Amino acid sequence: MTAYTDEGSGRPVLLSASLGTTAAMWAPQRARLRAGRRVIAYDHRGHGASPAPPGPYDLAGLVHDAVTLLDTLEIESADVVGVSLGGTVGLALAADHPGRVRSLVTVNAPVVADDPGFWRRRAAAVREQGMAVATSGLLGRWYAPAVADAPPPLVTDTVGGVGRLDPEGYAACCEAIAGTDLRDRLAGIRCPVLVVNGLADAVVPAHHARTVADTVPGARHVALPGAGHLLTQEIPDRFHALLTEHWTATVERKATP
Repeated sequence: MTAYTDEGSGRPVLLSASLGTTAAMWAPQRARLRAGRRVIAYDHRGHGASPAPPGPYDLAGLVHDAVTLLDTLEIESADVVGVSLGGTVGLALAADHPGRVRSLVTVNAPVVADDPGFWRRRAAAVREQGMAVATSGLLGRWYAPAVADAPPPLVTDTVGGVGRLDPEGYAACCEAIAGTDLRDRLAGIRCPVLVVNGLADAVVPAHHARTVADTVPGARHVALPGAGHLLTQEIPDRFHALLTEHWTATVERKATP
């Protein structure tokens, strides 16, 4: 059973985390949202308290986990927010299960594996040498220099948590990324989509955000100067404002005859 947190009440929000992180990465958003929303944050398979079933993993399996969680919680549709791998899962969820996604926000989400071999090599290295391979240099890749040079406790905890992950579960998720290509499915997404990317992201190039923005009908794109890969932790107030604006526009759009 997928591990999750379920806080607050109101219209549900599903938070889907990045590769290597757990529901704990969403602490700033959970604190801000739970006063007026039902906030569900979950761990991908092989991450945190979620089980690591035998591989291979693929994107369809990660989407299935999200759908099963919504079914378990008896949630017909949710506003979905995803960072990196979580954003990729959100895009596939919106494409394949449109009735389950009321609106979508993606942050630094890849739509295709630019270098599948990199992810397969990463998976092999983790299996052979353990999670230390995945944590080396991670602070500088995940965060903009201003944050990486003086990391607050949440950032330190997030990076440190990678070393405690199940190596096989992490490796299998790397292989799921290696096999991902959503480019021919984006045009079929019909829910309101906000695409956010940090211009200081050292992990996912900006062309992924532009591809989503250019292909998904009506998608809005916001590029944030100086923001890194996990910008939800770097600039939580700015990100919360973006969420609020997007959800307000979604309600107004649905109310328009």
